[in-house]
Amino acid sequence: MIPTCFSAYYSFIPLLDEVRQWTLLRKWALSEVYRVRLATGESRIMKWGGKEMSGEASLYQQLVHPLQIKAPTIFQYAQLEDSGVMVMEDAGDHNLEEQPLPAYFLEAARELATLRLKAASHAERVLSDEVLATHTVSKEDFLCLLEDLLRSDRLANSECLLKLREVLPHHFDRLARSVPITIVHHDYFAKNLLIQKDDTIMPIDWSNSYLSPHLGDLYCLMKEAEGLSSLSGKDILLAYQEATDIDSGELKWQVSIGGLCWLIKTLKWLVYGGTEIIPGSDSWIPGLMNDVGRLTEEVYG
Repeated sequence: MIPTCFSAYYSFIPLLDEVRQWTLLRKWALSEVYRVRLATGESRIMKWGGKEMSGEASLYQQLVHPLQIKAPTIFQYAQLEDSGVMVMEDAGDHNLEEQPLPAYFLEAARELATLRLKAASHAERVLSDEVLATHTVSKEDFLCLLEDLLRSDRLANSECLLKLREVLPHHFDRLARSVPITIVHHDYFAKNLLIQKDDTIMPIDWSNSYLSPHLGDLYCLMKEAEGLSSLSGKDILLAYQEATDIDSGELKWQVSIGGLCWLIKTLKWLVYGGTEIIPGSDSWIPGLMNDVGRLTEEVYG
């Protein structure tokens, strides 16, 4: 039986008539993902997104596919007033969360290096000025997000955030001088890293992606590797470094700044409504703030 969230899309996505089996893969308040089996025997991934998740297909069209980075093929999509549906390639049975082997985490670090380099080389050449302006999160944008946090009921006048506001502009300027703009996945966690048949990694779920020079994705991957595998953050750093030839000290600094960027955006989303969307996510905030304090001290010195 067709899930309720797809019922309004029969006239827009004819393939729905061909579905013979629905298998739920993931269900959140604003997103539902299913593997479907068609009458032909083929499988597809169908994803419904509500509200701010409804425009994910446009991110694939405008950013991901033009930058020629590894991502699922989108076969069909439709968008209504407050939701959207995508029909995607079924790119793999297992993700890195389900099979957290060290070799896969190291490959994910190398894949991240590859996609960032490729996106950086293509961005200004293949993306229009309008797309660049729409999807770039700038230094000023991050500083505005930080100010929003300092005005929020939950984190108003936090000493940690006040200290971060003092040091962040300088580091953003340094980042802009040394790293080209590229794509940021912003959810580069094990659940979104599919294991391919040739043991390579394909990132999926680009719904939060944007353009920026920061390396928050590597920060996220390091945290996952430390929590799910026998690897250390240094192991992930080394795998990334070997794929880019970047200096180790510079890379560590980039990860610290990237982690702060990721934390600022994530905390802004949580304190301005995200905790109501994801039950229990309010308990994440103290740990995230501890990470902000630790990274701020790293870059403050």
